[in-house]
Amino acid sequence: MARLNAHNRQSQIIELLNNNGSMKATELADYFSVSRETIRRDLNTLSENGSIKKGFGGAIAMNDFTTLPIDSRLLDEHDAKKRIVEKALTFIPEHGFLYLDTGSTTLSLALALKNLSGYTVITNSIAVLTTLIDSKNHLIFLGGECDSEIMASVGVQVIELLKTLRVDIAFLGSAGFEHHHGPATNAFADGQIKSCAISCAQTSIVLSDSRKAKYSSFQQYASWSDIDYLISDTDFPQETASQLQKSTNVILV
Repeated sequence: MARLNAHNRQSQIIELLNNNGSMKATELADYFSVSRETIRRDLNTLSENGSIKKGFGGAIAMNDFTTLPIDSRLLDEHDAKKRIVEKALTFIPEHGFLYLDTGSTTLSLALALKNLSGYTVITNSIAVLTTLIDSKNHLIFLGGECDSEIMASVGVQVIELLKTLRVDIAFLGSAGFEHHHGPATNAFADGQIKSCAISCAQTSIVLSDSRKAKYSSFQQYASWSDIDYLISDTDFPQETASQLQKSTNVILV
């Protein structure tokens, strides 16, 4: 590749990150045939102007940190989420006490529970609340400050109330976790609540389509060893699944 000036090289770095989700500094240095120090300067410049996110010895595309509207995410990977939900339902005990997290896959689970009855569902998700409000399940909403980005209640009130509860299963979502050692989220306040839910649950299950294994997000909210099961689809990278099996039970459907 012909040597590029800094501006053109940085433009291509953004394009590469948008296509790949994340890249290591060493990979970028090899790609452009420049020194690691040159790449570090490029990444510092791009990070400072908000074009990328630095981290983990490289950089991550900013679009990996963008939370899309939940109705848009609900349509993504629809068939995979349907299979994930069908498997999740097999774990639920009769008259079980369940915690449903924010996110599109847990919302898909709520849509399935809408047609069932006899469960107690605890949630801070506004979407789950509106889905189950007229179902034949007992619904407990954890009220607090409303976060319009993730469509959920957050804050001290939510955490303090959640600490007093015990549930059979916490069903949790995850943003991208490629460079994390556990499930992750794009919102710090959301991560605090997810962590609290794990401590309140007899069993913790992460529901996540396979794409989440291929990019990174902002904050890891638990270690995989804290999670009892990860349920995903069969497009999940096999090498990643083998690594995660050392810490948790991975089920691909």
